[in-house]
Amino acid sequence: MKIDIISAHPDMFEGFLDHSILKIGKEKGLIEITVHDLRKWTEDKHHTVDDTPYGGGPGMIMKIEPFHQAITELRQEDSFVILTTPAGEIYDQEKAHKFLDYRHLIIICGHYKGIDARIDNFIDMKLSVGDYILTGGELPAAIIVDSVCRLIPGVISDLDSALSDSFENGLLDCSYYTRPYDFMGLKVPEVLTSGNHKKIDEWRYNDSIEITEKYRPELLKKLNKK
Repeated sequence: MKIDIISAHPDMFEGFLDHSILKIGKEKGLIEITVHDLRKWTEDKHHTVDDTPYGGGPGMIMKIEPFHQAITELRQEDSFVILTTPAGEIYDQEKAHKFLDYRHLIIICGHYKGIDARIDNFIDMKLSVGDYILTGGELPAAIIVDSVCRLIPGVISDLDSALSDSFENGLLDCSYYTRPYDFMGLKVPEVLTSGNHKKIDEWRYNDSIEITEKYRPELLKKLNKK
């Protein structure tokens, strides 16, 4: 998979893309990630990417021209263009799997008060990572990249482990334990040491249901509606 990220602050991605799972994926040749400086597509000597809003008001608005030129240059026949924005659909694991269908993702990072609204004519989807305020779209872009790339076969050595994580089946994951068996009188549930894999699977599923009902009951309601 090829991923192009367009940002006015590309330095924010330094380090993140060269560690852990993403590093492994790149070394194996399974993913190609490039962060582009939006200023590359500006035409004035100051490389201006923002301006004051029409109609007045506080803050600065990112200009449409450099984004349009960037998308035009990077877009391929099989590209899918994503804009990270509070106005987007809430990102979830289902969308992460959906993005595996595309060989090329272009992720646009907004900043300041946002991007000139005409950007909507040149993208395929708007995505939000939650109802809170961030400085820009760089962190959401990093979240999307990490969550998608870890699903690519070969990036994670144990894909079965990844596919049993929280949200994969619409539930939070169950509780896990490791040595020591007894820690300050707190013991591991006996079923997990029984060797009976059928009972262990049943316990883990029921525990997953209980944890989801306790911490994220809306997920159960969402499942029941399907």
